[in-house]
Amino acid sequence: MSPKSKKRSVKDVLAALLMGISPLIAALVLTGASATTASAASLKEVTDFGSNPGNLRMYTYVPDSAPAHPAVLVAVHYCTGTGPAFYAGTEFARLADQYGFIVVYPERQRAVLRRLLASGAQA
Repeated sequence: MSPKSKKRSVKDVLAALLMGISPLIAALVLTGASATTASAASLKEVTDFGSNPGNLRMYTYVPDSAPAHPAVLVAVHYCTGTGPAFYAGTEFARLADQYGFIVVYPERQRAVLRRLLASGAQA
């Protein structure tokens, strides 16, 4: 196998990341997160979303204005970022307050990212 074929493309890495956050989105929808479960609009870590072999983290922002069946926006952070940093550095929470949608901030652990990059993936 040539060195070039061992490296993963950015497209392959992004596809793998999207596959990894799919269970997070499904867990959010299945748990029925809505405005009635939010006591105050703030960023909250979700830790009980089932089997988590990728050791992913998930944070949600549910505004007080969210309707019974709100839209869900998945805010994927930059390569070395975190969910809380992306929450603090973007306007998604303010827009969620304004328009009543839920924001999900998935996060892959840095150690997993380092292993992925060390295996030949190109970010």
